Amino acid sequence: MKKNILAFGFLTFTILTYAQLTQSLSFYGDKCDSIKIGAAVGSAFYTYADTGQPYDMVVRNNFNILVAENEMKYDAMEPQKGVFNYTNADKLVAYAQKYGKQVRGHNLCWHNQLPTWLNAGLTNGTANGTFTRASLQAILKNHITNIVSRYKGKIQQWDVVNEPFNDGTGTLRTSIWQQVIGNDYIDSAFVWTHRADPAAKLYLNEYSAELYGSTKSNAMYNYVIGMKNRNIPINGVGFQCHFTVNSINFSTLDQNIKRYATIGLEVIITELDIRILKTNYTADPAKWLAYQAEDYRKMIRLCLDNPNSKTFVTWGFTDKYSWIPNFTNNLSDYSLIFDTSYMPKPAYTSVLNELATESNKTGIDIIDSEVDLKLIVTNESLYVESENTMKYCQLFDVQGKCLFNYGNRNNSVQIPLNNIRSGIYILKVFLENGHLTVRKFIVEK
Repeated sequence: MKKNILAFGFLTFTILTYAQLTQSLSFYGDKCDSIKIGAAVGSAFYTYADTGQPYDMVVRNNFNILVAENEMKYDAMEPQKGVFNYTNADKLVAYAQKYGKQVRGHNLCWHNQLPTWLNAGLTNGTANGTFTRASLQAILKNHITNIVSRYKGKIQQWDVVNEPFNDGTGTLRTSIWQQVIGNDYIDSAFVWTHRADPAAKLYLNEYSAELYGSTKSNAMYNYVIGMKNRNIPINGVGFQCHFTVNSINFSTLDQNIKRYATIGLEVIITELDIRILKTNYTADPAKWLAYQAEDYRKMIRLCLDNPNSKTFVTWGFTDKYSWIPNFTNNLSDYSLIFDTSYMPKPAYTSVLNELATESNKTGIDIIDSEVDLKLIVTNESLYVESENTMKYCQLFDVQGKCLFNYGNRNNSVQIPLNNIRSGIYILKVFLENGHLTVRKFIVEK
């Protein structure tokens, strides 16, 4: 078997070693058809990012997609009309690019967490005439266009509209957007987002619409069918999945994911947490953590089993910064996969093991010194050679953009690097024998 050969020109080509990548969620996620394993990061992120402290290292080592918990919502991004605050969003995007991660944008249009100047348009929840349809359309269009354009090519997913449906009835919520602009504000928001970044994936995000057959679930499904019939650019829906342990109907959740597949839409898990009642935890912590671990295992299994569900994001990752205690008046807690000391809980292990088991089925290999793949890199090109015929060879940047795609069956390929900038890249070689070889590497010019 040939040894791995690296020839260096003026270009530094650093292979990320197996030891650096193993035993993490993102490592196995990359091996499972590149499923995105992510977490929301809140205010603590901006304190600990790039410090090497536990918060930072857990994020770096385990997640390949990140989302801001609050720092990209309307009030944070446009606190004054026409005045944008990009500070924290820029930090998150820069961190993601540095460490080879993608970013979810959350969110562009929501009825909640609006700045004071927008809330002035409502009196006791009713539009008071401060804004006209035309003026509020212009405000929302400007907000979306400015933000999405700034992060074009840097943010891969957007929650364009968040929580537009009423509980119980499934009708559209009477937000300021719905009252003043009308029901078509949703269509407009998606169109404006798509125009600003045609490559980004766009989602309608909602809570309590996860289970097949409920009023809200059916309302959202029927609404997005209407959007598709109107040719509105939408890639899928986000299921928030704020659940309570030992009470999830996985069968109806699976049914719901599958019915979106029949209409060509993705279903992604955007805000997963699985809370435990404090009284239950106090009585028998081991039992309830085991229940929680099994629920998390079944959740990741749903994504692995459904080709249209390839993003799995928890709302936070450590119980230290979970929103659940405050939301539940301190009745529930322990909802995430790391404890307050950043130690992995049984839920973490169950997700990791499920990903590891799945990755063994895919035939995806990590290149090491014993694999019959030869790489020669110069300042101008990357030469790839294999004893097995390659079906095709692809080079991606960390944002998921395909930079090179060679599809002729051959044993070697030369990838031009003239226009490649310094950064982290992903090489994927699909072999005729059914194996997929994935390699992350750093280019420094």
